[in-house]
Amino acid sequence: MDIKSYFNEKLSKVLFLEFTPERIKKLFNASIEEKIYVPLRSSDMLNEIKNKNNLDEIPIAYFIEGIFFVIGADKNFKYVDKYKKIILARKENTKFIKGKIFENIKNKNYEEAYILLKGLLNVEKSKENFNKLIMLCDNLRQKDSMYKDEEKDIINLGKSIDNYALPYLYEAILQREEGKYEKALFNIDTYILKGGKETAEVIDIKQSLESIVSYEKGKSLVSHNPEEALKILVPLMDEMGNDANLIYFIAVAYRNIENYEKAIYYLNEALSIDSNIVEIFNELGINYASLGDFNNAILYFRKVFEVTKSIEVCTNLVMCYLNINDINQSKIHYEIAKKINPKDEVVMQLKEFFEK
Repeated sequence: MDIKSYFNEKLSKVLFLEFTPERIKKLFNASIEEKIYVPLRSSDMLNEIKNKNNLDEIPIAYFIEGIFFVIGADKNFKYVDKYKKIILARKENTKFIKGKIFENIKNKNYEEAYILLKGLLNVEKSKENFNKLIMLCDNLRQKDSMYKDEEKDIINLGKSIDNYALPYLYEAILQREEGKYEKALFNIDTYILKGGKETAEVIDIKQSLESIVSYEKGKSLVSHNPEEALKILVPLMDEMGNDANLIYFIAVAYRNIENYEKAIYYLNEALSIDSNIVEIFNELGINYASLGDFNNAILYFRKVFEVTKSIEVCTNLVMCYLNINDINQSKIHYEIAKKINPKDEVVMQLKEFFEK
């Protein structure tokens, strides 16, 4: 269920009472020129009304709460403009609802507080209200992903306020979770530029994003510019020294500049951190083969092949066995490779050797 449908479902449980213009003027001190339906929010009063008791003794507060709830749940509701007139007719109305919001937050009724606060924001747009709304929405999103798009909408609305920093912080947090690290870093910088407080948490987020962005950039350079990749990746070990993937890509970069011994050193470091990354074993096989140590290469390639059944690893084994003159094993693995993919380019080349 999306958030709009969810809020509509909540609205379907709200009771609406018909009010004449005269009764609206008397009760709310607001001038409305037509009959409208006013929402009521109180389970106790709902029972009374269903039993047709005390209709004239309903406290005005229950209607005010209902109005804020409806505006918060659906800003396009039929009577929103008229509800706003009712709210703005007395200053006490916004003061009352702020108390209800505080009460709900205190009692951990965050969803109720959020909807009422959203209603308040429709009549009192302030940074203070936005601060509370974004934080409440983020809290709800962490418990229910249904609120993710809702939070994005609130953030975009907040960004329309001049010199308002907080939306950029929460957008950065969302984008970091989505893996959009460069955008997240841009937004955290914008948050600071707009005067957002550089708390310890904010500084930590910024530094973490800077490291991730650098890591992603370095990783992208490993194949076509390994020297530049190493300039970016190696310094990251001060902050990310326990990240086996970082060390793995450093090793790949060293292999790409044909420094196989150093590559093997870093691969063993990565392996000591995480022995479940199959690519590390494959890289060890490639590096040992590049050094001409085919026996060690075979040990690692066999471990990889047991897990992946990869055609590339299988053909690597064929070549390694040929290099140590183990024709029997090379033929066995050639036949295996042929069964996996007889049209593989390397298999076709090996066919000329084995079947000539």
